[in-house]
Amino acid sequence: MIIKDSKGSYELKVDAARGIVYETFNGFLNMESMHNDYVNKVFPLIKGKKWTKCSDLRNYKTTTLNDGDTHLEWCTKNGMVPGAIIVASAIVKMQMNRLGKTSNSDPVAFDNLEEADAWLKSQGF
Repeated sequence: MIIKDSKGSYELKVDAARGIVYETFNGFLNMESMHNDYVNKVFPLIKGKKWTKCSDLRNYKTTTLNDGDTHLEWCTKNGMVPGAIIVASAIVKMQMNRLGKTSNSDPVAFDNLEEADAWLKSQGF
């Protein structure tokens, strides 16, 4: 299933069989809208499973970190385990690693989807 934000700030591709949500961000992230999509569209597909995210942050600009903390806490309480992030900027990498540490879900950073996907397979996804 593919879920796209009406403003184009994110796309969520759900691979329910593997338990992976591939997130792609573009520009300034609308965290409230994305979280609602997780609650109402993504979670019913992965409910009761261990799952993770592979987040492509190469076109990500910013969001309110407090909103991100709330979303990641909700994800962790609902079965998410640490996943992968794809980054192009050292600053964004630092911000994402900081965000993960506050929610006990440290992501592992990669330069491209192929490396991230190989790592996810090695983690059982």
